[in-house]
Amino acid sequence: MNADGSQARVFLKAEDGYHYFQPVWFASGRRIFYVKYHEENGNPTTIIESRNTDASDPVLLLSNKNLGDFHRAQSDRLILEVTEAPPNDRNSNLWEIRYSPDTGKPAGRARRLTDWTDFRFAEISLTADGKTLAFLNLKSLSNAYIGKLGPSGSTMEQPQGLTFNQRRNWVSGWSGDSKTVFFYSDLAGGAFDIYRQAIDAHSPEKLSSGPDDKWAPQISPDGKWVLYMSWPKAATAGADAPPGKLMRIPAAGGPAEFVADLKGHPFAGTTDGGYPSFHCPSVGTDCVLAEQSGENAVAFVWFDPSAGRKNEITKFSRDPRYLNWNLSPDGSQIVVSVGDFKTGDIFILPVKGGAPQRFSLLPWQELGPVAWAPDGKSIFVGSYSSRGSSVLRVDPGKPPTLLWKSVWDVDGLAASPDGHYLAIAPNIFDGNAWIIPNFAVK
Repeated sequence: MNADGSQARVFLKAEDGYHYFQPVWFASGRRIFYVKYHEENGNPTTIIESRNTDASDPVLLLSNKNLGDFHRAQSDRLILEVTEAPPNDRNSNLWEIRYSPDTGKPAGRARRLTDWTDFRFAEISLTADGKTLAFLNLKSLSNAYIGKLGPSGSTMEQPQGLTFNQRRNWVSGWSGDSKTVFFYSDLAGGAFDIYRQAIDAHSPEKLSSGPDDKWAPQISPDGKWVLYMSWPKAATAGADAPPGKLMRIPAAGGPAEFVADLKGHPFAGTTDGGYPSFHCPSVGTDCVLAEQSGENAVAFVWFDPSAGRKNEITKFSRDPRYLNWNLSPDGSQIVVSVGDFKTGDIFILPVKGGAPQRFSLLPWQELGPVAWAPDGKSIFVGSYSSRGSSVLRVDPGKPPTLLWKSVWDVDGLAASPDGHYLAIAPNIFDGNAWIIPNFAVK
């Protein structure tokens, strides 16, 4: 486009399955860097590529799945933010790569500049002389919040914090008596472990031990077991992740026991989305496991907390990366929300066969976590926007009711069995601005 914003034109259309973002000019103004992102079978690929201003002559500069932010320094140098490998993947560090200012071809391999701990670099920028670098040390946190619902569930009081720490605490379920919340957390500073906390208590009780990550605890339908998923601490999300395990521990305390093997690895920061994942009803004996089936489908499978996997229920053909789901309290229906910028679709899948129901929540869109109300007739849904999240109550066939708006992204919802409370898992970003004076120019 022109400097006044007129005569805008498409520079480059993304290939199917790819996302292009973060364009950066070369100093000469003759080429443009951009990030090219693709994900296949849960495995991300992040590439920095450049082209001439007419979109010709694509040149690969760097491919690194852990690449985050980047900033052009001198005419032949990029400063990169790269996430550390597990188990240190909450941290990132600065790297540099040199390139030809004429062709964009790499002039050597990327080189590490910092080796810091407890830092997550974001929003990198440099002064005009390149001697001072500014950045945000941006941390992703989550604490469990509890919102008290009105008599009909159509209103909610301002949610109150249950956990208060600088860690990640992802709420995922309730006890049958609605007095205790289950969540998983890296509270101890290492692996994720399983915790429970009474809603009137000030500290949680740790239920698990061992070096593996343990995720998404939920109570079994008979109330005897706490079920959860487990992976080696160093495992990364995606199809290449080592197999996980579905495990159980007695609700009254005791050693963990194996239930079933799991394929794949969900992404950190969510309790409802990502695959595999599972949900249990309030009655009956069996729970439901969801696993990715190919690139664009999810398979829902029955499993018995005591005997393991059983038969497949159904498949749902959508990109698994943008789906959230939950099982109705009586185990008869599965609700699926679709995280799409253009639609606000909700699907209800009967587990015993039959055509799925589909309805739209527009103008609410980019839907996130879903949770059933205890009566099995209404649904709680999170909806994202550039200004934060909204939590809605949805009665199919009626306009959604807004319960709460937040500047945070809401990544998990769980309604108490008695219908009095809604547990909320927000993704909270906490950051401070830093500078590095006398930053290395060469």
